[in-house]
Amino acid sequence: MEGHGRFTAIGREYGIGIVGLGEGKGLVKGLAGHPELKVVAVCDANEQLAESIARQYGVPYYYGNLADMLAREDIDIVAIYTPDQLHFTHIRQSFEAGKHVLCTKPLVSTLDEAREVLAYVRANPQRQLMVGQSSRFFGPMQHQREAYETGKLGTLSFAETQYVHDMRWFYNERTWAREGGFDLLFACCSHPVDLIRWYMGDVEEVSAYASRSDIADASGFDGNDTFVVNLKFANGKIGRVLGLYGLEHLHQTRPWIEVALYGTKGTFIGKYPQLEAQIKYEGEKERTEHYFEDIYHYFQFEGVNHHAGEFVNYTEHFARCLHQGVPAMPDAEDGFKTIATLEAIRKSIREGCPVRVEVR
Repeated sequence: MEGHGRFTAIGREYGIGIVGLGEGKGLVKGLAGHPELKVVAVCDANEQLAESIARQYGVPYYYGNLADMLAREDIDIVAIYTPDQLHFTHIRQSFEAGKHVLCTKPLVSTLDEAREVLAYVRANPQRQLMVGQSSRFFGPMQHQREAYETGKLGTLSFAETQYVHDMRWFYNERTWAREGGFDLLFACCSHPVDLIRWYMGDVEEVSAYASRSDIADASGFDGNDTFVVNLKFANGKIGRVLGLYGLEHLHQTRPWIEVALYGTKGTFIGKYPQLEAQIKYEGEKERTEHYFEDIYHYFQFEGVNHHAGEFVNYTEHFARCLHQGVPAMPDAEDGFKTIATLEAIRKSIREGCPVRVEVR
């Protein structure tokens, strides 16, 4: 089952360089055998890991230093999966090397960094940056987006998004998460915040609460891991975001990521990793849709802990947009708005009051 063969056409070939092989190895496997997107090189601070993955998936070159990989002229796109604290530095290096950039969420870790990234992109219009918000590219959320764009939901009245996930494995395996500069709000709530913005538009104001679970304490994680956020949007609508990471999770029955859209003509609740949705349209019976035919595409690599399917989905989307000369969403402008919203949430938690979101 090494090659699922589910690739969509791009229109030309692109050379890909992937840095950060914790999450990034999912994209290495996902693109194995792709007729147009060629993984030319992989890079990791652990050069032995880079060598091992390169040999396993037939990648021609491997590196232990990003600057060496960026010197290659046959790399068009750099895909960044390094620890969150390093995203800003690696985005800057990649832009300075003349590459297009695909950076996993969160784009960066502070609003100041987001401002600088936006300045880089605006100063280099010949280069594109896309934020790898994988949750937009889950199967149920793609079906949900289609329903929204075709008007089946009517006008949205309310939206709520969540990312609920037992993070003990992460606390224990990602030692860098216990170092300075890492924030679960940015690392994990970037998913539900991006998703709710995708539908409800620009956020005007947030009011947020946060706490740290006993699980985080026992794991030595020094930060909040439970977040409840109320949002008011520029269009006057409201919504809600939940981020919960210290729990014993009901994996079979409760989703990690859920997007609930409530509209005047329909309700659509997309769930991941269950690959299913609850749907009710005006004049129709309520139903559950299952997308089981997509299971291998999404969970081809180490089960649900690696997101090869959606990584392939958004990399193909990015490459097609590059080929067609159109912006690939979420782009740097959109990514800035998510970071600005997260920064406002962080401030609201710290100050205990509603906070307005910075607009650029």
